[in-house]
Amino acid sequence: MTALPASSTFMPSILFELAPDQLIRVQLWLYRIGGYLLINFVDDPVWLALMFC
Repeated sequence: MTALPASSTFMPSILFELAPDQLIRVQLWLYRIGGYLLINFVDDPVWLALMFC
């Protein structure tokens, strides 16, 4: 078996094909989703009790 390069037609590189404004939009959405998960799941007292007990 031979390895395919990351930019082949079977596995396109998404980050390098996005325009700069689209890349910024994706990064902002990832930060927004991460902030939501941090506030609503990691900061939940029941989740903290499960992690530390």
